[in-house]
Amino acid sequence: MEEFIARLLDLQDCDRGIDRLRADLESIPRELKIHRMDTQGHEAKFSLFRDNLDGIRKKQQKLTTDRSDNVTRIADYKSKLISLKSNSEYTTMLKQIANTEKMIDQIDNMIIETMYEEDEASRALEKALKERDRAVKRSSLREESLKEKLSELEKGLESMKADRSEIASRVDQRQLKMYEKSRSSGHREVVTGVMNGSCGGCLTKIPSQSAGEIKGGKTYVCPLCGSYVVWTSDSSF
Repeated sequence: MEEFIARLLDLQDCDRGIDRLRADLESIPRELKIHRMDTQGHEAKFSLFRDNLDGIRKKQQKLTTDRSDNVTRIADYKSKLISLKSNSEYTTMLKQIANTEKMIDQIDNMIIETMYEEDEASRALEKALKERDRAVKRSSLREESLKEKLSELEKGLESMKADRSEIASRVDQRQLKMYEKSRSSGHREVVTGVMNGSCGGCLTKIPSQSAGEIKGGKTYVCPLCGSYVVWTSDSSF
């Protein structure tokens, strides 16, 4: 293998490592966002159950107030009975008392219903609270782990950038410019191997004679993608 190709391969291997580190770095914010959205979802669910329970309790308070008002109303009606002078007024007042007592019975039934609703809502809220707390704890631990990983990756990236600078300094400037131009255009396999008798970069079939020369140590330039094609440990005809 020609010396300049060996140096380009070293540089390419370093760049592959840098690409992998950058991909890992880019994935961390997305994963953090997913965990935070999961926590927010559990928080929203907990809030719904809490609001539902608050609503039931407010309903109970109103029913209790309404019952108390009706009890006061009955006492007022009864106090007025003794002052009524005609049978019709007396009868009318008794009907009002009876209707109010009936209303109190209805309120009592509704209060009992809301007590059952409160018990059920309290259990649901307790379950939602536990789920939320588990999600928050899980997310917090994962976020801490991801932040540690992020720090390690950033340090690793800086180290690899330094290695790359050292490797690049050993590459001929003309070859380095060609290499950088190729990578900047999206071509990641500047130096590639032979895959089943084809260019490993674009899979263009390599002439048999050229393939033999490549195996013998010569460098072949792919006419389609421009990659330097060399014989590697995993190359094959």
